[in-house]
Amino acid sequence: MTATNHALAGALIGLTVGNPVLAIPAAFVSHFVLDAIPHYDQPGEELARYRSNRFRNELLAHALLCFLLVVLLAITRPTHWLTAALCAFVATSPDLFWIPKFVAAKRHSQLLKNRTRFWRFHDWIQWRTGPELLWVEIVWFLVVGFVLVTRL
Repeated sequence: MTATNHALAGALIGLTVGNPVLAIPAAFVSHFVLDAIPHYDQPGEELARYRSNRFRNELLAHALLCFLLVVLLAITRPTHWLTAALCAFVATSPDLFWIPKFVAAKRHSQLLKNRTRFWRFHDWIQWRTGPELLWVEIVWFLVVGFVLVTRL
């Protein structure tokens, strides 16, 4: 799933659960649940994808959308808004572990191998991805975004 969809799910968990002791671990686990759902990924071989400007631009767009979500939570200040903002970050955080792979691809024209168990698990859980699954991301964004907005 995209970072934006992970963040929306995390924010919804934070607003719904409220208790950070329960909500933050649930948001972290939600990342892997969502990644197990077939979802969008750019076409092409992984190295070429990571090196493309399109990939970088999508990352920046999703980072901006995640930031705007946190700003929206801070402005509207619903009950448990801070927990929701933390959960939005935590729900997206497992993807931060891909940064070394991205940097290596950009700098050295090579991919780092999935050396850690965490990387291997994270890769394995995403058993079905592709550009033809963009519709899954759009539906998730609309449904969860609508539910989240109604809670604000």
